[in-house]
Amino acid sequence: MSTIFTDSIEQAASVIASGGVIVCPSEGVYGISCSVFNEAAVKRIIAIKHRSSAKGLIIVDSSLEYLREYLDESRVDDRAMALMEGMWPGPHTFVVPVIDEFKNAAVRDDHTAGVRISAFRPFAEICSKARTPIVSTSANISGESATCDLESIDPRITDNVDLVLTLPCGGLSASTSIYNTLTHTLIRQGPMWEEKLKKIS
Repeated sequence: MSTIFTDSIEQAASVIASGGVIVCPSEGVYGISCSVFNEAAVKRIIAIKHRSSAKGLIIVDSSLEYLREYLDESRVDDRAMALMEGMWPGPHTFVVPVIDEFKNAAVRDDHTAGVRISAFRPFAEICSKARTPIVSTSANISGESATCDLESIDPRITDNVDLVLTLPCGGLSASTSIYNTLTHTLIRQGPMWEEKLKKIS
C-alpha cells in the first residue's frame, strides 16, 4: 500500500489510533510517530530509522492524562515537578523514571523515558484525537541529518510509513531542551529555556 500524503490532522490521528506509523512536523524538524502503547509500531519506527533500541524514544502528549499511570512520580522530587509544571506545555523534554511494569521499546535501558508536553498544535491535536501519547523521533536514517524541508526527507523513510502529514514544522531553530529530573541536569539547552525559567523562578 502506498504512503498517504495529507494535511489532515484528523486522518493522521486515525492512522495513529489504528496502530500505524506517520511522518509529521514537530516544533523544529519532521519526525516519525506512532502510539507509544503500540509496541509493534514503536519497533517498526526503530527498524525504519536503523536506530539502536537502547536509546529510547521521546514521548509526546498534550497532557499527562494517558501517561501518568506509567510514570514513577514517587522518584520525582518537588523541585523537578515544579520545573516540569512551569515549563510545560512547551519544547522541553524531561527525562523521568517509569514504573517497572511499563515494558516498552520507547523506554531507555535505565528505565527512564524522555517526555514532552507539547504546545505545538499538530502534536497536541493528534494526541487528543487519537487519545494516546505518541513517540517522536526525527524523520531520518540514524546518523544522518534531520530536516524541516518535507522534500528533503529520505525516501527510505517516507516509503515505509503509512502517512505523511504535510503541514509545516513549527520554526524552532534548534533542538529542544532536555532535562534529567533524577540528576537535575540540563542535558541540552534549547530555545526558550532561559526565558521560561526566569518567568517561573
